[in-house]
Amino acid sequence: MKIPWIKNSKGRPDSMLTFATIAFIVVTLNLFAATIGQIVTEDYTLNFIPMDSGVMGIYLGATFTAYVSRRFTDSKVQSAAPDKPEDDMTEGS
Repeated sequence: MKIPWIKNSKGRPDSMLTFATIAFIVVTLNLFAATIGQIVTEDYTLNFIPMDSGVMGIYLGATFTAYVSRRFTDSKVQSAAPDKPEDDMTEGS
């Protein structure tokens, strides 16, 4: 099964960009759910418990730091090997 990675600005599949996007969506959905608080119907009550802000910060910080670090490393590798075509550089595998 082929994984549907999000493509980066160079048009290549990028796993870290995909993970960073998923992390952002998870935290954002958690914030929205915590804002709602609960959904009550005749049959059941669904409560949303907010995630600790420290946990959200660590979760997003670690994910985005990994993404930025990988981008920085890729740019260093490409600038160190200018003769090498960009297609030979693997990214986010």
